Amino acid sequence: MIRKLFIISLVWALLILILCAIPGDSLPKVPMFNIPNLDKIIHAALYFPLAFFLGAEFDLSKRSILRISGPLLTMLIISLYGGLIEILQERFFINRSSDIMDFLADVIGGLAGLTIYYLFFRPFFHRLLARKP
Repeated sequence: MIRKLFIISLVWALLILILCAIPGDSLPKVPMFNIPNLDKIIHAALYFPLAFFLGAEFDLSKRSILRISGPLLTMLIISLYGGLIEILQERFFINRSSDIMDFLADVIGGLAGLTIYYLFFRPFFHRLLARKP
């Protein structure tokens, strides 16, 4: 199960990278919905599942150091990855720019994903893992 969570995390991180690398002129110019700060909501929504699955992966690890430091490691990874994406958008991706508020939305999405895992899904994942032979 842990291997599956790791693969899901990697695939999701790659999806985030691909979506954030789309050239700015390819993005819709007219907002599809009249929702203020929709891009920040999208950033948070992208990092929510990444933190959820990373948190679960560390929590279910056989190594106690990973279980104990899992939430901190998860948020460190989320913060570093979100920051790296913002730097890549500023320096390398076409017609994209960095935004500190996007980075903060990434971190907030990560915190939300991690919180939801620990508050609501942790017991389910532990029971699921205990059933495996």
